[in-house]
Amino acid sequence: MQAPAHPRIAETPIGWVIGEAREKGGRLVRGLAEVFTVCANARAASVLYEELSRLSDAELERRGIPRGELHRCVFDTLANQHKPA
Repeated sequence: MQAPAHPRIAETPIGWVIGEAREKGGRLVRGLAEVFTVCANARAASVLYEELSRLSDAELERRGIPRGELHRCVFDTLANQHKPA
């Protein structure tokens, strides 16, 4: 024989459940958006590196980028996009 459940405990607080699910869903969506943004920025940096690497040393110098520092310049551009405000 089972004892009857206490009414306060037996009730399902549906508003709380929906609010909790909405909050978790929102965090998931924001996290996925951040991942996609990071991937898109990394891809853009890759394309930028490829384009700059095809330039002559003279053209890179004209732009103020030493050939040996090309990767650092592109990485710094990418890293600066992700600094918290």
